[in-house]
Amino acid sequence: MQKLPRRHLLGAVCSGMAVLAGCSSDQNSGSDETADGGGAETTPRTTEATDTDISTADGDDGRSNRFGQVAQFPDSYAMTATMQSEGRTIEMTGRFYQGDMYWSFDQQGQQMEMYHIGNSTYTVAGGQCLRGSMQRGMDRGEVDPGRFSDQPQRNPDITPVGRDTIDGEEVLVYEISQAGSQEPVTYYILAESGYPRRIEAESMQWDFHSWGSVDPIQKPEGDCQSMPGGGMTAEGGT
Repeated sequence: MQKLPRRHLLGAVCSGMAVLAGCSSDQNSGSDETADGGGAETTPRTTEATDTDISTADGDDGRSNRFGQVAQFPDSYAMTATMQSEGRTIEMTGRFYQGDMYWSFDQQGQQMEMYHIGNSTYTVAGGQCLRGSMQRGMDRGEVDPGRFSDQPQRNPDITPVGRDTIDGEEVLVYEISQAGSQEPVTYYILAESGYPRRIEAESMQWDFHSWGSVDPIQKPEGDCQSMPGGGMTAEGGT
């Protein structure tokens, strides 16, 4: 793999982080504007909940349909994420394992990889590894799927608004309001296992699979150099 000059690598990293930061900040802003107005576009919903009324607390088999008793997030899974902002679409693939995570995405034809392991962050682009994180820009928490996992405990009594199927699997559909936005976060929870299958909200969509079947995330191979100054800060790790 051809290595980028260091200044070009840093430019690619900054550009990629800025795009992701824009996506995530649009998501949290609660803006109702379209792309023409400078706000976030709404991610088209690829599924529609059926009109079946299952808003009662119990399902047909007597089991509770309440969100807190149905939904469960395992400690490992794989996922894809699509985020839209100002006419741009970012598609990411990743893995989550006991709080650690890995993301891969394309930025202007250059593949970028991000590793968040413990308190350390690594960015790989152009065949080079940098150790550290941005002081400004993307917040780790904004791309951390673990932020969804406490919602069943925080909203235990929410009942489903409908049923749907995704790739032939039946899901229960829950809508949870979010601060600063009129649009809810929609959770598609597998009826059989209670695992999350999809989560949607305004300008983003997360899809999950391989629950409980993901290996631990390892740091990148090779020598990872600390990010220099100018808006970046090095974190722990070797």
